[in-house]
Amino acid sequence: MRAPDHARLKPWRFHVVEGEALVSLGQVFEDAASESGAVAEDKLTKCRNMPLRAPLMIVAVCEPITTPKVPALDQVLAVGAAVQNMQLAISSLGYGSIWRTGEMATSEVVKKAFNVSSEGEIVGFLYVGTPEKPMTPPETPFEQYVTKWEYNR
Repeated sequence: MRAPDHARLKPWRFHVVEGEALVSLGQVFEDAASESGAVAEDKLTKCRNMPLRAPLMIVAVCEPITTPKVPALDQVLAVGAAVQNMQLAISSLGYGSIWRTGEMATSEVVKKAFNVSSEGEIVGFLYVGTPEKPMTPPETPFEQYVTKWEYNR
């Protein structure tokens, strides 16, 4: 609730999914995959099992507030900042998390299941649990991504 948020609009909505609700969400994912027509059984099984990757999932939704001061993009970024703050908190408690999106995040079937408005969007599915093995991110040289900007007229 303390993420950077232009004008303090709090456009975020978080849905905690655990226990049997994960199985129900798997059915929603399967229905979403089926929506486009004939789908291979292995894809349906994969979609049905997606929510079972972790014992808890947080579905992060942005419901933008219409205001001339704050564009919707800023509000989506605020939700993203809130999710990243959650990941830091989760890590500090000794758990792991993975932030995913994919086709389920844009599926109208899934959005309907979470009561996302036509203006809203699912920003991510945050899977939370205890990692089977510690993950060490690869070292990334920052020089590849950061430059010192100078203005030349």
